[in-house]
Amino acid sequence: MAPSAAPSLVAVPPCPEPVVSVGLLQTLAAVPDPRDPRGVRYRLATLLAIGVCAMTAPGHDCLAAIAEWAGRCDQQTLADLGCPFDPLAGCFRCPDEKTLRDTYGRIDPGELTRAGYQRLADLAGPESAPLTPDGLREREQRRAHRAAAVDPPLPRRRRRLAVDGKCLRGAKRPDGSQIYLLSAVSHDDVLTVAAREIGAKTNEIPEFQPLLEQIDDEELKDAVVTVDAMHAQRAHAHYLVEERDAHYLFTVKGNQKNLAKQLKALPWKDVPVLHRSTAHGHGRDEIRELQVVSVEGLLFPHARQVVRIRRRRRLFGAKKWTSETVYAITDLPAEQAGPDEIASWARDHWKIENSVHWIRDVVFGEDARKIRTRNTPAVMATLGDIVRGTLRTAGWANTASARRAHTAPARILALHDIT
Repeated sequence: MAPSAAPSLVAVPPCPEPVVSVGLLQTLAAVPDPRDPRGVRYRLATLLAIGVCAMTAPGHDCLAAIAEWAGRCDQQTLADLGCPFDPLAGCFRCPDEKTLRDTYGRIDPGELTRAGYQRLADLAGPESAPLTPDGLREREQRRAHRAAAVDPPLPRRRRRLAVDGKCLRGAKRPDGSQIYLLSAVSHDDVLTVAAREIGAKTNEIPEFQPLLEQIDDEELKDAVVTVDAMHAQRAHAHYLVEERDAHYLFTVKGNQKNLAKQLKALPWKDVPVLHRSTAHGHGRDEIRELQVVSVEGLLFPHARQVVRIRRRRRLFGAKKWTSETVYAITDLPAEQAGPDEIASWARDHWKIENSVHWIRDVVFGEDARKIRTRNTPAVMATLGDIVRGTLRTAGWANTASARRAHTAPARILALHDIT
């Protein structure tokens, strides 16, 4: 009997490790701790994570409620959050309201926003979720197909950031002045990229550049920054174009009298409407018409196009229309920014009001808070932004409904990748 052939050995490729997203505790560990290390009982990341987790559940929008939420957690939850173990009492300890207040009052809101945005950007990324081996192979095949394509790649869509300020109405400083927070929010995913508290003896304008200094050069490069009329400043235009290699779309109103007069004097009657859109919702009908003119020698640095937007609104059932005309300028020429793009930039700028400021006030009750301890009001606002962004990237369109669905501590910790 002939000997049987030796079986051939087939090399099995090793199974690649799935991509695991970084949890909230690991991300918050990057926030600088301003406390004296002597006598510190709770890690800063633990105290911040407790605030985020408590504010994920409805009704926990103040320091007392956050401390109560931590006090109701079981021992396993406290251990997962990184609370210290007391060998004398034989249990994990949870922080009280005073500990949270003293710590939150010292934290830099800008650094907390930076860490929170890094966490949310990782969650929102197309490759942040764990993949199976088949999913990994499919992703590599798509990469190879794109690399071998002979057609020129499609032009990259510019990143767009909206900059706007908000008054924290319930919070006041010891001198009685109100606290304002200036934020930069991405148009696409409505995530807060940077935030900065405005000083008592200044306003939003001097804080514009320090706010954008929190954003890396690669993230701001070639992006479009949209602002309201207050920030239509020549210094801002010089800074964005010359120092940060970015672009702008500034609204112009009466605060720039000579510039506004020059824009109104342009021959708009001879310019056709290049973009027209209609909207039907929120109790009214709206028609938006956009005209664009290329300019040279305008009384504003780097200005290349002037935009006139005419908005007409009418309440449901009414016959009378109200009209409003707004002017804007951008440094991008017509071949780099068409009417449709400019119209979307101008419209999406107000996402910062509708999807950020409104949620802060109504869903998180920000204006009702009467917190006055140093940086605590701004830190609490930032913690709410992290909650809102996390729920949004998890697929929840309604923040209030999402908070009601996350009442169990186990589900909250799973949402924030705390194990």
